[in-house]
Amino acid sequence: MKKIRYVEILYIAGILSVIMLTVPRQAHALTRWGGIFFIEDTYAANPEQSTNIFQSGIVLDIAPPVKKQLNARFNIQFNYTNADGETIWHLSPIGDLTVALSGEGYSFDAGHSRFATVTTEAELVETETSRAGLSFSLRDLRLVASYARAETSSPGTSIKTDTYSLFGDYKYKWVNFRGGYNAYGGGGSNSDTVFFGLGGSYEILPGTQLSADFDVNRYSSESSEGFKSTTTGRNLRLAANSRPVDWFGLAGNFIRSTIAFDSETAAAGSTLNQSWDTTANVYPLHNLQLSATTGNRRFSVDDEPLSVDFTTLGASFFEKLRETIALGVNISRTLESDPKQGRNIRDSFGLNSTMDLTSRLSMRFNLNISRNDSPGFINTAQYDASGPLTDRVLYDDRPTGFTFFDILNNDLYTKRSPAPGDWSDPVHIEPITSQFSVSRTLQLNMIPTDKSELILLYTANSSSDTFDIIRIGTQVFSGSLSYRPNLRTSYSVTGTVNLPENEDAGYSATASMAYRFLRGHQMNVSYGRQVSSGANTDSVVLNLRLQLWKRNSLEVTYSISQLFKEDQGSFARIRYSIPL
Repeated sequence: MKKIRYVEILYIAGILSVIMLTVPRQAHALTRWGGIFFIEDTYAANPEQSTNIFQSGIVLDIAPPVKKQLNARFNIQFNYTNADGETIWHLSPIGDLTVALSGEGYSFDAGHSRFATVTTEAELVETETSRAGLSFSLRDLRLVASYARAETSSPGTSIKTDTYSLFGDYKYKWVNFRGGYNAYGGGGSNSDTVFFGLGGSYEILPGTQLSADFDVNRYSSESSEGFKSTTTGRNLRLAANSRPVDWFGLAGNFIRSTIAFDSETAAAGSTLNQSWDTTANVYPLHNLQLSATTGNRRFSVDDEPLSVDFTTLGASFFEKLRETIALGVNISRTLESDPKQGRNIRDSFGLNSTMDLTSRLSMRFNLNISRNDSPGFINTAQYDASGPLTDRVLYDDRPTGFTFFDILNNDLYTKRSPAPGDWSDPVHIEPITSQFSVSRTLQLNMIPTDKSELILLYTANSSSDTFDIIRIGTQVFSGSLSYRPNLRTSYSVTGTVNLPENEDAGYSATASMAYRFLRGHQMNVSYGRQVSSGANTDSVVLNLRLQLWKRNSLEVTYSISQLFKEDQGSFARIRYSIPL
């Protein structure tokens, strides 16, 4: 720690005395007031630089006796900063000011703050923020507006940002109207969003509900280089849900989303995503659910529109086999069909179980297996012509090398010579590839003694072109052990080992101890180490908090990173506070 000159401490003490004498302890205008006086010194160093910042200030909380619940918070702060040998005094009459006003149907809050801090990397960071917010709530109408400005400065950099927001919604019977505007500027770029929407739900019959939602949004941005772009989206969602009897339910959904974009750096365009589905659920037993879903998805790949029909059959079962053992099973199969790609299938199987083996040991196991036929959708624009095989005769007079793609059988033909009808043998293109995924999770919760607890977790994930339940793939081991010998002392150890299938292993571990003295004194000590991608880091952190006489408190934080290495760094902070 760098020493602070006695004249500076006397100067702060003099300012504190004046403030304590001028602030009335009892007055008719102030019913409640309080606060703290604090002194804080922070020092951080590493091989490249060191930074020291000393701060002292008063925080006052004042609550005037008004009927409209007016609350104000004032902070007067005196800063002494020593960074790179330079000493700076800063007196901020309004270092931190917050005002909150609320009443029936409205609320208002505004604030301004300035503060400085030192990071563990020994960088001095100064932040100044201003904000204001206003909210009205009148029966079915709500309006919210806010503004915020922030400026953060550190050696060599300064970032300013401005954020504006306006939002409102109005409810008329079962329909809700909403709209708003957001704007952001900072870091050399600007953006804004305008949106409007409406939606609601209505129960047409007992157990049957319809809902709808529609919104339009427009997003525009401008980069620091002056490039502008605009994106406009429209979204429509319709849903129906009915369960007329306990053993049967029916649901349907329709979603349509269009996005149009325009940019100075790319060609303008638009995309369409649309889907609908209908699901029937049957509950033959209280612990068994059967479901069937059918629907369609429309989208684009490489600017080529595609339409995929799909059907999903599923079943889920959950049962307590014994009082201490529960078992759940989920099975589903999805069939997708596309006129240009054929058919693909997705299968999924899930098993989960919880078991209380003894009064001190419980186990949870999860197994998920999935098979996915992924269609590699073919862009027919890359061929000279495409269509059903009967259309090939239209191109019999084309030159050598001309290609024709049969969209029904996924066969490719090429002209071998200019002679009419001289086509090559078909080359079949199989766009579907299968992928199997297996995931396993095992968790053990143990209570070795009345004062300790142990949790172990193991996960293994694998993926391949063929089904192999034995293959392990990526593994993760993690665990935590806590021990509390008495009400004042506690110990804990946590660790994780990551074993990727095709990358270097990594691990992290943390050990900590907490001890509470008499009168609320608290001490925390921890050590952590992490190894990842061939690099390792470690750190030791000590925190000590002492409650002195008359609620005065002293807090000390000290940490060291990269112990006994060339890039070793240290961080220390001492804070002393006095209640007013």
